[in-house]
Amino acid sequence: MINDNYFAFWFRYVLPNKVYLEAGLAEDVWERSKDDFNIYLGLIFEKLVRNPEVFLRLTGFHFTKLGRWWRRGEEVNVLALNEREKKALLIEVKWKELSKREAKGILRDLGRKAELVGLDSWKRFYGVVAKKIDDMEELREEGWLAWDLRDFEGLAH
Repeated sequence: MINDNYFAFWFRYVLPNKVYLEAGLAEDVWERSKDDFNIYLGLIFEKLVRNPEVFLRLTGFHFTKLGRWWRRGEEVNVLALNEREKKALLIEVKWKELSKREAKGILRDLGRKAELVGLDSWKRFYGVVAKKIDDMEELREEGWLAWDLRDFEGLAH
């Protein structure tokens, strides 16, 4: 995987379609690419959330390790560990709009995945980051951690 987002985009969409783009067929290229483009944006969004500076500003969680976790078909998009305090934050990242019900299902499933990670004696927190989450404030009031694109607006300042 290419780490630079500009080059990743170029090699995924521009170069393979160069002849069509030069022929003025950008609309045709878009029609063929738009489903994959949404998948691509999901990967970029997940990578953004795993960026240490963005992650800290977004979540406020102080970590000693930050990355992904997977085993036998199970995956946690973002796993942040604070080894000194034995705290873990598990986050699922979705590049889509989620209903409150969908978000809760994802958060509950993270609890199941946490058992697989093996953090039995750790204090665990579960979060979801999405393009948009309906009734996000209600989720937060219920004790869940949830963020969407609106929460990214103030991060650059």
